[in-house]
Amino acid sequence: MIKSVRLRITLWYAAALAVTLTLFSLLVYNSLRNSLNDNIDQLLAYRGEGVADALEAYLETERIEVGRASGSAAKGGAFYKIAPDLVRLHAEDPRQAAVDLRILDASGRELESSGGQLAPELPERSRRDALRGNAAYDTIRIPGDNGQEVTFRSYSTPASGPRGAVYIVQAYRPTYYTQFALRNLRLMMALLVPLIVLLTGAFGMFFAHVALRPVADMARAMRQITAENLSLRLTPPRSRDEIRELADLFNAMLGRLEGSFLSERRLIQDVSHELKTPLTILKGELEVALKKARTAGEYAAVLQSNLEETEKLSRLVEDLLTLARFDNREVRLERSRVDLEALLRGAADRLKGLAEKAGVGIEVSAARPAPAAEGDAAQLGRLFLNLLENAVKYSRPGGKVRAEVLAGDGEAAVRISDEGQGIPAADLPHIFERFYRADSSRSSAGFGLGLAIAKSIAEAHGAALKAESAPGRGSSFTIVFPQLPRRPAA
Repeated sequence: MIKSVRLRITLWYAAALAVTLTLFSLLVYNSLRNSLNDNIDQLLAYRGEGVADALEAYLETERIEVGRASGSAAKGGAFYKIAPDLVRLHAEDPRQAAVDLRILDASGRELESSGGQLAPELPERSRRDALRGNAAYDTIRIPGDNGQEVTFRSYSTPASGPRGAVYIVQAYRPTYYTQFALRNLRLMMALLVPLIVLLTGAFGMFFAHVALRPVADMARAMRQITAENLSLRLTPPRSRDEIRELADLFNAMLGRLEGSFLSERRLIQDVSHELKTPLTILKGELEVALKKARTAGEYAAVLQSNLEETEKLSRLVEDLLTLARFDNREVRLERSRVDLEALLRGAADRLKGLAEKAGVGIEVSAARPAPAAEGDAAQLGRLFLNLLENAVKYSRPGGKVRAEVLAGDGEAAVRISDEGQGIPAADLPHIFERFYRADSSRSSAGFGLGLAIAKSIAEAHGAALKAESAPGRGSSFTIVFPQLPRRPAA
């Protein structure tokens, strides 16, 4: 199997060219052969009919002037004087190719001829056709002087004489010149077609090498790209063609892969960091508890602390599994028409204790009539809970969190705003990334997965989750749901 694309392209092109040239050569050859044969036939007919017409005119004139058939072939006379002149005049026309002519009687006996000893015999079939008044073409082969066969093209036509006599005029010419020209043409085509294919293949190989040189350069660059240096990029060619598009697409793919690798590495580092703290606490407390005997109260305190750290680990694992299920599209949504206001109020009620502890109030409002959306009530409830919990965490004490259900242009939207310190502009594009937390809030509780889960839930519902914030003015998160299909009229 040929592995070189350059060689395959060259071979395909050479094969296509060979087939095309062969078909073209056959077409030219057949056209030339038919044209030469037609020209010979027309020439023979022209000369033969010329002699026949002149012979009939002479015999008719003699009959009218003399009143008898004195020029008959049987009795000799003036016929034998005019026949050689007719044959010579039509056979030796300097304006046209040479043609040999013969005049025969009804029995096929030669009366006059312009040719030499090598002359074709008139076929019996053609003689009978001439006696019936029909002209005929024949291809006649006879042995030559050197033992080789000689081919003649013949045309036979009748000439009417007095008292019903019939003479036969035969015009003939050897096909040697035509066959010689066709043989030379065949030889020339047999030599030129392969030569043209070989030369074209060589040029095609060179041009394919030039055209595919950027691909070879790209292949060498690709061999240097590994997981450790995904920052390398291909140098696109200057041309604006498919190879440039391929290089751009490959570079874009490398960019996505690099982002995925970096995200994966950051995820591993963040997971390790988040797991390290509770595991260190668990290990330290257990080691301290085991150093000496403790009272039942002390053991209970250690176990209580361990339980809290275990719950943190459990929430982290649960959040990671949730994100993995959304990534793999394994979450099945039980879609139905849901009341957004009721879901918001339910989420706010669940966070009432946390809000009171933080000194933050939660206010829920909805447009009238309250708009609805289609989705999974449980997942949407978790989405609102994550956003409300995030807003409560980062609101200043005494502040207020506002949750609003909005309607407009047939779409439903939910906006959750806080009165916290806001998100720096540099951090705003990254807040939905996993384990990402702005530096100013690193010490806050949580793992940095709440907003990532919220975005995954929104995208699973076909909704858009957007964040707006200004330092010192709080933050606002808006979920815009897709427009509900219209219900059929009753």
